[in-house]
Formats: sequence, structure tokens, C-alpha cells
Amino acid sequence: MAATLTSNTISGLSGRDSGPYEVRDKGSKQSVKGLLVRVQPSGTKTFYVEIARGKRERVGDASQLTLAQARNKARETLGKAASGHDFQAERRQKKAVADSTLGAYLDGAFKAHAEANIASHKAFIASIKRAFAHVLDKPMAEITELDMAKWRRNRTSVKLETQRRELTYLKALLNHAVATKVIPSHQLTQYRVKATLADKPSEAKVRYLSDDEELRLREALDAREREARAARMRKRTWEAARGYELSPVIAAEDYADHLKPMILLALNTGLRRGDLFSLTWDHVDLEKRQIRKIIGKTSHSRRKAGKQIEPAVLPLSREACAVLEQCRRQWGDYTTVFHSPITGGPLTDVKKGFAAILEDAGIENFRFHDLRHTFASRLVMAGVDINTVRELMTHADIKMTLVYAHLSPDHKAKALDMAFGGEG
Repeated sequence: MAATLTSNTISGLSGRDSGPYEVRDKGSKQSVKGLLVRVQPSGTKTFYVEIARGKRERVGDASQLTLAQARNKARETLGKAASGHDFQAERRQKKAVADSTLGAYLDGAFKAHAEANIASHKAFIASIKRAFAHVLDKPMAEITELDMAKWRRNRTSVKLETQRRELTYLKALLNHAVATKVIPSHQLTQYRVKATLADKPSEAKVRYLSDDEELRLREALDAREREARAARMRKRTWEAARGYELSPVIAAEDYADHLKPMILLALNTGLRRGDLFSLTWDHVDLEKRQIRKIIGKTSHSRRKAGKQIEPAVLPLSREACAVLEQCRRQWGDYTTVFHSPITGGPLTDVKKGFAAILEDAGIENFRFHDLRHTFASRLVMAGVDINTVRELMTHADIKMTLVYAHLSPDHKAKALDMAFGGEG
């Protein structure tokens, strides 16, 4: 296209359905030979400069650069080309630096690794993004102990154990980047989170339902079921008055939805929420009163240790069997025990319903995972030995189970009685 490139001509250029076209910089003393603006059918305009026949370099977006700025950058690029500058090598280096930033690696190669090898990969990645937001755009090899000092200043309200866990996550990621040769090394190899006099040692606290809380939880679940049945009857009355097809009745023995049976099964088995979501009828053997399932978190631990992955065999209590029998009568045609009423696939979230139940029951500071703690606590307080509790909790390491040991108030006294004899 023969035209003189000016600020006015650039602003007047528009896209064409026939395809992209170019306008070269000529017609004035300020023109730079080789500079051009390329216009896409969408109307996007970009400056380029030809450094040799068939070779051009991008100067910049015409919406961001004035013509004078584009000319100056074009002259600089032509000067580099004249001195033998390798533009391809420069681009490769820039891409390598961009790919080696903490944020890019976290959302790229490391994310794929984490999904395949870390059971709680979502929490792992979210923790790094939250704690180290100030260095997400920084190349991993350039993250220094000064950056860590800033991180600690920002995390003064966080427990020491949490800070140490965050650092462990970050160093695991950096070590993986070194192992996969994304970066040659990192600067945090020797860095440690040291306690100060202001740091107080935190005691491991296990949140579980008291007897009264469990009673209130069960009453709230029953009340929710009654209200659901009443709401269904009101809907049927409304539908009948308008001649609509009637919604099915919720029978007295049926569950209104999956929330109550899922909570009861969690209380009776200690299964994690993810394992409940992925529970299928193939895992359930009601005749033998057991669940036989590969547990997600335990399988990751065994895989990392190079051990064979085997399904856990979990016995079912009388109540757990009754819950599953009713679920099979209602939803046995589905693959998963707890299916989504929308997709028909596995459930993925019960936060809203669970939060509402806790509010109705007047239970505070309680998570779904604490149902698992309640299961373990009931076992320990009933006098079940710690190793059996470990097996029922599917813990890979008994250290994880020992957090519940203090809930058996007389186990140490019994040990002394066995060794030295009790009172005569």
C-alpha cells in the first residue's frame, strides 16, 4: 500500500475483511527505512521493522506507542542488527526467564507434577500463591533470603508451624525446578524458619463433636429432612392447582438428598470428604459389611515411598450399613454412592449445605474434616488401641494417629498398673 505514514494515517487505519495489510514509513525526513505498521482484519495495529530481507522484528503495539517512539525503537533495533545482535537468542532468553518465574512454573510444569504426585495439590499450590504473592513474578533462581524476610514480616500473625509448612512447600517446588533443570539452583537451600522469643509453641488441637453437639447435629439433620418433605408436599399442591405434572413424593424412609447420609457415613467411617465423593458401589460390600477402597491420600504416601498401593478394608458399623442400604435403594442405579443431581456424576461440594446444618445446630468452628476427627476420638475414648485406630483411619504413619492419644485419659495409668500393679 503506497501511503505516507503519519500519526493521522495510523489512527485512520482500519481492518479489512480481505486480510492483513501493511503501511510503510516513508515520505518525510523523520521516516525510518524498514519501519512499517501491520493492520489485522480485527483492526489491531502493530509496528515492525525489517532488519534484513525477509527478517523483521516486532517494535510494539501501535495503540501503546506514538509514531515518534516507534521510530526511535526501530532505529535502536536496526543499530543492534548492524552490530550482529542475535535476536532469536534474546527471545529464547526472555522466554526462559518468563517460564522460570515462580508463578509461571507454579501454574505450568509444577501443577502437572503436583496433580499426579501430591494428594493435597490444590491446597499446596494455593498456600504458595497466598504466602509468596510478592515473588510470584520473580525468577525462582533470584528469590533470596531477603525476600523470605519480607515474607516473615507479612506472616507475623500466622503460627510458626504454618510458616514452616509454607516454606517446606516453597522449597519442595524449588527443588523440583532444579531437578527438572528449569533452574540451575536456588538460594534457599540453607534457609530455615527460626523461632523467636515472641513465638509461642502451639499445642495440637483436635476439634471433634461433643456428645451434646453430635445430638444437636443429628436433630438438625432430621429437622432438615422433615422440612424437605413438607416443602415437597407444598410444591405438589401448587403443581396440582395448575395442572402440572406432580413432583415425586419423598417417602418417610427416603433421604431428601445426599447431605444427611454423607455426614452419617463420615461419622461412622472417618472417610475424608474426597474419598466419600469418589465412593462407588463397587467399593461397598454390604454382605461382608465393609468398604474396600484405595484411599487417595494414603495411596500417594505409599507411591512416594515406593510401596505397592493396596485398597483399605474398612468395616462398617450397624448405622453405616443402614445408611448405605437406604442409599442403594434410592440411588443404586448410579455409579457413585453420592451423585450430583445435576450432572449425575460424583458430588464435588457440600459446603453450603454443611454450613447451614452447623448453623441450625449451633455448632461453631467446625469443618467437614472434623467429622473424621470425631470418628477417631470416639474410638480412642472407647479404649481402642492406637494401632487399630491408625488402621481404621488409614494413616500411613502412626505419628498422625498419636495426636488423638491424649483423649484416652487413663491409658497411661493403666500402663503403670500393668507394670507395677495397682492399688491393693
